[in-house]
Amino acid sequence: MRIRIYNAKIALLSSILVIVFFTAGCGKSGQQNNAQLQSAQQQQTHEKEPEKLKSIEKNLETLFETLGGPSVKMEEEGGKGGNTGQQSTKQQGTQQGSQQSTKQQSTQQGSQQSTKQQGTQQGSQQNTKQQGTQQGSQQGSQQGTKQQSTQQQGTKQKGPQQGTMQQGTKQQDMGRWPEIESLVSNLHYQWNDFMPEIAKKGADMKIVDNFDNALNTLTTTVASKNTKKALAAANSLYSHIPDLYSLYRLKMSPEVKRMVYYGRSIILEAQNDNWEQVIKDNKALEKSWSLFRNTLEKEQQQIGDKLNFSIYELDKVSSDKNKQLSDIKGRIVLSNIKELQKSFEEK
Repeated sequence: MRIRIYNAKIALLSSILVIVFFTAGCGKSGQQNNAQLQSAQQQQTHEKEPEKLKSIEKNLETLFETLGGPSVKMEEEGGKGGNTGQQSTKQQGTQQGSQQSTKQQSTQQGSQQSTKQQGTQQGSQQNTKQQGTQQGSQQGSQQGTKQQSTQQQGTKQKGPQQGTMQQGTKQQDMGRWPEIESLVSNLHYQWNDFMPEIAKKGADMKIVDNFDNALNTLTTTVASKNTKKALAAANSLYSHIPDLYSLYRLKMSPEVKRMVYYGRSIILEAQNDNWEQVIKDNKALEKSWSLFRNTLEKEQQQIGDKLNFSIYELDKVSSDKNKQLSDIKGRIVLSNIKELQKSFEEK
């Protein structure tokens, strides 16, 4: 009887141990599944870039381009841009060829006319000899008078042509401002359309007011038709773009937009000989880069290295207060930032 009871206890203990081990195993697998689920949920929390904000940024970059400043346009140009460049080159070549052929034709016509004139002069000289010395002298004086009047007419014609060229240059310079004003006006409509969306995202009114005030300042600055001031006001408006992107959970850190602002600011301030501000912007650019660089993945390291060296070179030439090199090196920095942004879009 005791043996049976002992055997029953052993069986009961064995069953309990099996249940414990089974439960522990299930717990571990359950924890692994939960970790995988959380990781998947984190990946799914990334939002797409807001199309309305991208349109505002694109329009703003077009404004920089129209003003003749440094631009970072993100639309897919690729082969289309290259083809367009080749076509424009061909068109220029065709125009040059037509101009050359026109010059040749005019030269030929001019030579024919001069030949006719020589023949006429020879004929008149022969007639003059036959008719007498008096008639020849009269014709000679008449021809001399005609030549003088022709030269005077030619001189008069050159004056208006030079004036027309100067007027054309001024008209071209003035002709871009209506386009610039149109771009700024369009920004107001885009901003008005975008505000309800960021209000739903819980945007702080300070962010809204900062962008709105900067846009109003840009509008009044453009009205003065001063290119340098307009570029500075446009970049001041761009400085609030990173704050708007920070309202969304994006795969790419909004810090990259802040890098664009500082890089462009260095170029513009260097052209204005504001080297104190250039030093501040260089430090701010390096700080933003150190934050953004930590978000790069292994396959993006090569582009990151290019950007790192370009930032170093920009700091070096701007410390030497070299305007020309600051412009070149600054544009290289912006080009590398653009390449990094594209790498995030491709992922």
